[in-house]
Amino acid sequence: MNLKEQLLKDKPKTPISDVEEDIVDSGSKFWDVERVASRRAIMLDVRLKGGKFYALPYSYMTKVKFDPSEGLEIYISGNYVKITGRNLHEIYIQLLRHRVSFIQANISDIDITDENKTYIKDIEVTEDAP
Repeated sequence: MNLKEQLLKDKPKTPISDVEEDIVDSGSKFWDVERVASRRAIMLDVRLKGGKFYALPYSYMTKVKFDPSEGLEIYISGNYVKITGRNLHEIYIQLLRHRVSFIQANISDIDITDENKTYIKDIEVTEDAP
């Protein structure tokens, strides 16, 4: 038996894509997490009101601060990201796990989101922060 035949023989019967995994959904239009619990996001997609996007690498995230009265502060890849809104604690938790795939500011100044749901009023990115 050659090497190729041996590898095919030892191949798992169930493809990895068919293995059941926990699917997670943030349930919010303002942010989302990687869909499969075992995966980690490589980059954080930050979407600002004016249509500007930033893709920032998780590998360069040095600090995350959360204060419910002030919002989230992320220091990542030499940038300072300030997120204001309400009910941001779950985003904080998922950022620590490198699971947040995107964060998006509300495109208008009108807040029609339920009080108990996450609402992102604004996101500011300061490039090349000290």
